[in-house]
Amino acid sequence: MLIPLEAKLALKQEVGSSNVQTDELALLLNSYDCSLSRGKPDLVITVERTEQVAAIVKILYKFHIPFVARSAATNHAGSCSAPSGGAILNLAPLNHIIEIDTKNQCAWVEPGVITEQLQHDLRPLGFFYAPDPASSKACTIGGNMAQNASGARCLKYGGTLDHILAAEVVLPNGETLLLERKTTGPDWIGVLTGSEGTLGIVTRIKVKILPLPVTVKTYLITFPSLESCVQAVSDLVARGVIARCMEAMDQLTARAIESFARAGYPIDAQAVLLLELDNAPELLGQEEKILQAVCRANQAQQFIPANNEEERARLWRGRRAAYAVMARLAPNVLVCDGTVPRSQLPRTLLQVREILHRHQVKASLLFHAGDGNFHPQIIFDERDTVRTNQVRQAVHGILQSCIEQGGTISGEHGIGLEKRDRMIYLYSRATLDLFARIKRAFDPEGLANPLKIIPPDYLKTAGTTAPLTGELLQLSEQIKKAQQERRSVVVTGRNLVFQTTKPALSTLGLNRIIHIDLTNYMVMAQAGVPLHTLVQTLRSHGVYSVLPDLPGTLGGAFSSGCFPGFYAHVTGIRALLADGSSVRYGGKLTKNAAGYNLIRLFAGAQGTLGMVTELTFKIYALPCTVLSPLPAQPLVKSPLWNAVKREVDPYNVFAWPQEETR
Repeated sequence: MLIPLEAKLALKQEVGSSNVQTDELALLLNSYDCSLSRGKPDLVITVERTEQVAAIVKILYKFHIPFVARSAATNHAGSCSAPSGGAILNLAPLNHIIEIDTKNQCAWVEPGVITEQLQHDLRPLGFFYAPDPASSKACTIGGNMAQNASGARCLKYGGTLDHILAAEVVLPNGETLLLERKTTGPDWIGVLTGSEGTLGIVTRIKVKILPLPVTVKTYLITFPSLESCVQAVSDLVARGVIARCMEAMDQLTARAIESFARAGYPIDAQAVLLLELDNAPELLGQEEKILQAVCRANQAQQFIPANNEEERARLWRGRRAAYAVMARLAPNVLVCDGTVPRSQLPRTLLQVREILHRHQVKASLLFHAGDGNFHPQIIFDERDTVRTNQVRQAVHGILQSCIEQGGTISGEHGIGLEKRDRMIYLYSRATLDLFARIKRAFDPEGLANPLKIIPPDYLKTAGTTAPLTGELLQLSEQIKKAQQERRSVVVTGRNLVFQTTKPALSTLGLNRIIHIDLTNYMVMAQAGVPLHTLVQTLRSHGVYSVLPDLPGTLGGAFSSGCFPGFYAHVTGIRALLADGSSVRYGGKLTKNAAGYNLIRLFAGAQGTLGMVTELTFKIYALPCTVLSPLPAQPLVKSPLWNAVKREVDPYNVFAWPQEETR
């Protein structure tokens, strides 16, 4: 696009002439990331201070110039390219660790801070940052937040979004907001995390840091097949042992790593599992005995513990080199990123191998075994157009297989441009339309990283939601009627937290525990299930959750804002919107980075954005810490909430209990 001279002059005045580049080399160097997507910008703006971001974005907004925030550009989904042209904002110089506060277990960082640099600075202080992407030596904290890239430790410690405590964000109109998790209402940080820079630009991030574990032990274990390896992981979780990391790989990957990194990986094994436990010494000893028993039961061939820190570092050096070693074998490496319920990994991996064989492409198989998140690394030469087309077809087949197994098309790499057209197979038209409404609420002009995530023709190509039946159909019809009559209703369960006498939609008829999955350790339940019933039923099956045995319902615990600690355990949601349509997000998945996080949108929203009808959440084999409720607080109706409310529920069908209804 043609950038007006007035805009260029204003940008140069703000950041200096040398920091506004329009030469062909600069544009080409900023036209790609680690994917196949290409998109050349019209100018590159290097940002040297965080306070410059808002001023730059205001100029771009004034002249309607699209922009893409970019730093290390290690993204595999095309999120960092500029298909609309416009401006690239180079945030790499924003690489300062502002403050480390060990007393309050947090740190403030700029978005360009390299993940490994933060770990390096925390280590002498006795702390660490739990998210651990394999590319930690190159990727940035801001990039991790943009993609919700969480890495190997996600199963035990949670994803990146669970370790962001606050964030300063510049909205696409240049307005600056400080988002904190202390306020009531939707978890805006959770919505922003994983949004791939399409909702704004983060300029400062407050992350949670944790004390280094007392003892860490690392093991290299070999198996006769990937199937037996995955089964060992499932069995270990069923015994109540949640490992710090469980990284699995096939023989091709192990051999390639060993030829380069000399990490000590056996090259004759069909499957290699790199597993790490961290705990107090006495507990770690018990977990190691269980681990050994589980591995023997699954025909493990070798069980090799790292005897010292040097050996442990060598094993992990090998794992972190997995991408680089494949790059030695061909000019291009395309890293796929699907996630399925852990129980579906063996079947999915068989399908992946068949798809690779059918399309005659070669790939290594690498996956976070505990998360169900796998990364086939396909090697090829992009200059061979026939082979490149075969690779694209293979990737589409792999992603479709994930969907068919109840999974998602991204666990941590995002959607960007590369997987955008697959979204119509993962989500219904109603869900994609909700994503589009969220985008418009944050970015009415569509300037922030445009054309990413949401298929432009989804209204024509996406499927409809399965027909509703029974109580759900009745509730949907009531909501439709309320919208047609321009009147408001209040969503209630047992009407305990926010008591109301106003016209209400009750979830009490949605009282089924749909499924208790003792393989994936997940439960699916409707929102009206009483907490008493839920806790007692789980105990009768020998499993536990973080929810207390108190009056109230599951939906109330999630929506009221009284149990914010519960949000991190919720992996799937269904809800009815103001037009009566049903939307779905997530499922029995530890990781999901496909689209905007609807779980965090509805969490704590007190029924003002939609009616939550069903939740999927984690359960545990051993008793866990039970949450205590926080005092009920009124919803904070911020400008951001107002903007989303206008898009999602323009006629105020879903009222807050304490406001006047029409």
